[in-house]
Amino acid sequence: MRGSVDNGIKEKLRRSGYTLTSQRRAVLEALKESKGHPSAEEVYLRVKQRNPRVALGTVYQALSVLEEVGVIESKRWSESPARYDLNLDPHLDIRCVRCGRVDEVPGVERGGLEEEIRANTPYEVTKAAVLVEGVCPQCQRA
Repeated sequence: MRGSVDNGIKEKLRRSGYTLTSQRRAVLEALKESKGHPSAEEVYLRVKQRNPRVALGTVYQALSVLEEVGVIESKRWSESPARYDLNLDPHLDIRCVRCGRVDEVPGVERGGLEEEIRANTPYEVTKAAVLVEGVCPQCQRA
């Protein structure tokens, strides 16, 4: 995470009164290296491999700030812990009903879902989410 990516993140943090600390950078790098959408604990374990002295609370705090400033997004399902995503572009995610793993569904566009909802309701739509669930390849083999 160097160069223009850092500059964009640094700018978002600066506008919100934060800086890109080494802990936030480590969390971002862990998210970038992760497959799927890791939980805070999975991010913590990845960061801890590089920095054994990092605390779980530090990772939660970094994730919270990064979400607050719009660098990452959290995905929440009732039965599993929050999952974190660096991809802020509109996309579909699929969640394994057995293990809770979350992945992006490639090649499927959400289209004008939010616009269509806005056109058909008096609500002020702030976010539209589609829940797609299934059984991941690893759980299918188990």
